[in-house]
Amino acid sequence: MMLDENDVIVALSTFLKSQGYSVAQQLHTTEKGVDLVAIHPSGPRLHVEAKGGTSSRQGSNRYGKPYTQSQVFDRVSKGFYSTVLLRATVPAGDEVAMAVPDTVHFRKYLAPIAKVAHGLQIHLILVGNESQVEYLPTR
Repeated sequence: MMLDENDVIVALSTFLKSQGYSVAQQLHTTEKGVDLVAIHPSGPRLHVEAKGGTSSRQGSNRYGKPYTQSQVFDRVSKGFYSTVLLRATVPAGDEVAMAVPDTVHFRKYLAPIAKVAHGLQIHLILVGNESQVEYLPTR
């Protein structure tokens, strides 16, 4: 099973709720804005930029097919830029993350920048096919 962006958002939302967060915003791929905003009981908000591993649009050439390595690179590049921009615009004290499917290609492109992401106070979150959630280590 290949996760599209909507699957990543739903799985992460479910996980965050199980961790005590309340979800303030959960967008569909057709909507513009921050994909997911969750509030921790202690107060900080988590703003998430999500990317999928396949197209969520029925009828597209990539629907249901995993993105190629070069397409994943494109998703990571654009997603990381959007996440850094989010980091620059959210209030101090809020958290920021980029969530993607847990695949070989996403790990390949995220692992080398994990330490830099950590320095920018950005979490990198991997979502598995069984909706398991893992924060990418910063090494």
